[in-house]
Amino acid sequence: MNTGFTCGLLLVSGELIESYGIQYTRSLATYDEKADVIRLEMMPASSFICPTAGQFYYLYQPFRFTGWESHPFTLGYWSSETESNVTQVPLLSDASSSELQSIEGCSQDSTPPQLRLIFWIRPYDGWTRSLRQQCKQCPDGALSTTILLEGPYGEQFPLWKYESVLFVAGGTGIAAILPYIQDHVDRSAAPGEPTTHIQDIQLVWTTRQLDFVRQIASVELSPALSRYDFHASFYITSTGNNSDSVDAANPYSPMQNNRIPDKDFEMHRGRPDLQSCILAHAHEAQLRNCSAVVLVCGPPTMADEARSAVHLAMLQGYQGIRYVEESFSW
Repeated sequence: MNTGFTCGLLLVSGELIESYGIQYTRSLATYDEKADVIRLEMMPASSFICPTAGQFYYLYQPFRFTGWESHPFTLGYWSSETESNVTQVPLLSDASSSELQSIEGCSQDSTPPQLRLIFWIRPYDGWTRSLRQQCKQCPDGALSTTILLEGPYGEQFPLWKYESVLFVAGGTGIAAILPYIQDHVDRSAAPGEPTTHIQDIQLVWTTRQLDFVRQIASVELSPALSRYDFHASFYITSTGNNSDSVDAANPYSPMQNNRIPDKDFEMHRGRPDLQSCILAHAHEAQLRNCSAVVLVCGPPTMADEARSAVHLAMLQGYQGIRYVEESFSW
């Protein structure tokens, strides 16, 4: 995990102590049982935070019996809004919409828009399991709690220099991918000279929970899914949801019940053939004489499979392809 510049701020949900006084920040943790993920939304008081792709933060929940525990989490999404009420934002709401921050970011106006940072946390054990239990004890599953935010750390890969992009994500590894997609949408919409060379993006995301895919696709991914240069393929590995029609003879056949109209994506049961996906990506890029990159964030086995496929593509003569592996922070 690369460690980059940190602004040296320790943000506390409730108060932020800086050299010139005390400011206030807010946080809300919400657990979705069907998606099995905690959405942590933080609205920092500091105007010095400038979110970008490739960043991660250390999160602390103080005043617990075990003392202060810190955990690194990848920044999954951000927005800047003139007005926002953190307690009114439901977990991965299908009806929600998000304003995208401009590329320049970090406005220096006297009354800047409120910055909103989003983290997705998969509860396993220790602190993440405790946070899930705290959320479940709240009547609506939404917990307002004291969270400290340290960072940012990490570096952004210059994805905009490439023409054809393939993202491969596993589980909550989608959190590392979304900011790069968000950056592309922002750069494409910016006035003046183009600031990106990207011509097409393909996302291959594998996860257990169908609800996690649906809700991310309907909110954070929604702007990209409406674009002509973006296509997504979602793969669901769980077998417990029988309400969605799938061709049993073909686990890669599209699922019929996607519930997200007017979006360009495919949804499948099972796991993707990453080698075929990556070789096809490299072949298409070579035919078009395009620079290509494969960016991966997921479990080690997924990263190994993707890395081997890129190596195979290079052995077959596709020398213009680049492999990038993002660190999986929780």
